[in-house]
Amino acid sequence: MKVMIVEDEVLVRLGLKKAVPWSTLGMELVCEASDGSEAYEMFVRHLPDIVLVDIELPKMDGLRFIQFAKKHREDTKFIILTCQQDIKYARSAIQLQVTDFLLKSTLDMKELCDILQNISVELLLKRHAGSESDSADVGKAQRKKRFLQSWLDGVLPKSQPERSDVQLQEFASLLQAANYQSWVIQPERHTPAMGVWPSSDTDLEQLAIQHLGSRYLGAVEDAAKCKLHLIIAGNPPASEAQRWKEAMQDRLGITITIAISSTFDDPYDWRVYALQAAELLQLDFYHHSGGIVRESDRLIRDTLTEPIQKMKKDIYERIGALQFADINPQFEALCKALIEPPFLHPHIVKNMMTEMLFRLWSACEEITTASISTNHQLVDRIYAASRLEELSELMLEEVHSAEKAVADCYAQDDKSKLILLIKQYIKSNMHREFSLQDIADTFHMNNSHLSRMFKEVTDSSFTDYVLYEKTEAAMALMKSGLPLTLISEKLGYQNLSSFTRMFKKVRGVSPSRYQD
Repeated sequence: MKVMIVEDEVLVRLGLKKAVPWSTLGMELVCEASDGSEAYEMFVRHLPDIVLVDIELPKMDGLRFIQFAKKHREDTKFIILTCQQDIKYARSAIQLQVTDFLLKSTLDMKELCDILQNISVELLLKRHAGSESDSADVGKAQRKKRFLQSWLDGVLPKSQPERSDVQLQEFASLLQAANYQSWVIQPERHTPAMGVWPSSDTDLEQLAIQHLGSRYLGAVEDAAKCKLHLIIAGNPPASEAQRWKEAMQDRLGITITIAISSTFDDPYDWRVYALQAAELLQLDFYHHSGGIVRESDRLIRDTLTEPIQKMKKDIYERIGALQFADINPQFEALCKALIEPPFLHPHIVKNMMTEMLFRLWSACEEITTASISTNHQLVDRIYAASRLEELSELMLEEVHSAEKAVADCYAQDDKSKLILLIKQYIKSNMHREFSLQDIADTFHMNNSHLSRMFKEVTDSSFTDYVLYEKTEAAMALMKSGLPLTLISEKLGYQNLSSFTRMFKKVRGVSPSRYQD
């Protein structure tokens, strides 16, 4: 018997777990939850036989949870453990046909164990009675469904000589194949989660057996993620998988993608290999859908290739130089490289794009407008993006906003804003060694005019400002514990002595004094 505990008080949960001799009662504690919402999710996943549940829970109260849970499995037995003595709760519990209603304040563990034992006997008798009735096939189908769900969730108990497990005895043949594969099936995007798969398990069974024969062992639907998990014996040829895929597509009227794990020997590893196969479905991010993908093809990588590293670096340099107009072709080249197999894991791509965003915002922070300020909602949208094209559009839109902000500085002929822009360029390029002429060329200005404007707005010469900012950056790096040799390199100096002379000239003391 699979048991679930729903209780928001940690000590109560621990007490129940330790005080009840679950294995002696022929039961296994398969899951626990601390609030009603989590409880509902866990219930749908595990479909336990018995649930011990509190009434007062965060997010969804216990009675409401029972009401929803019964829609997924009517024969589950619920025992309410509560501090509430209010008659209205007892009345609601009776209406929901709960098995028992116990007060925590007077709870006796022996009484609870007796109740659990009685429930276990009752459920077993019903199961055996059901197997002898006309609904035997339906009952077995439901038991197999629960068995497969437990198997996929990794909570299926292993066979033990001293312990008899009804589930294992009934479906032991499924665990005796020489090897297995996990198949994860996903419909094309934008398909509603409800009603995607065949309306009855019989439809699916018939299609699978027709094309895969005895290799097909069973299926588990994950409605929340709109996926279907199959467990397959052996290693069917590609032609069989293709025929079954085509039959499923004809039956459903939609395109599906099948991800196939590598072969494994231990049936208890299904969960591990199901996760492996599900990772392959990430290829949908690149429009690589509507086919059959195999783990053995090594289509997903977790590290950047050298060409992509170079493209990324070039884009970062353009951002640092505020050359936003030049980013478009580089970004397009990057996206083109990303759609070549083996594909970079989408999460790595999203991390890279997010880092670009923060560099962009940092480069523009001195001329911040509402359109280019740090936007955490945009970061959320990037991580939620389901396609590379969607991600690309979000990024380029933000680059265009930054480009417009820079153009506005020129158009308004606002000296203060233009100097702020130059200051930000300097701060973003501390690793470079540049002159007044370099900056004048970058901002398309005459160097004499730039020098006068800089002095007028900042009351400081261009050279003095650059050196002061370099020493500021150096002191910040010293506080982080970075060695002076590395700091001098990061600030564009070829050797430590040049950096030390500059620092002493600006600050009046050697940098080692700040380290002390």
